[in-house]
Amino acid sequence: MNTPEPKEPTPRRLSNTTLNVLTALIGVGTLALGIGWLVYSYYVDLEVPYFAIPLVLSVPVIVAVTFRNFFR
Repeated sequence: MNTPEPKEPTPRRLSNTTLNVLTALIGVGTLALGIGWLVYSYYVDLEVPYFAIPLVLSVPVIVAVTFRNFFR
């Protein structure tokens, strides 16, 4: 007797608009944290960590792409 196999429930997915907005917010939030850290370290240490400027600009992109790929 052929019994139908139970179908696995498909995971619920966010809409593309929601995913785009969340990705943008996370990228901007990460950028704001990085800029805040740079400003704070400038006032506390009285020097700019020049090695950190490229990281502050590139890490938000990495975080946003990682977040977006998590939901694909």
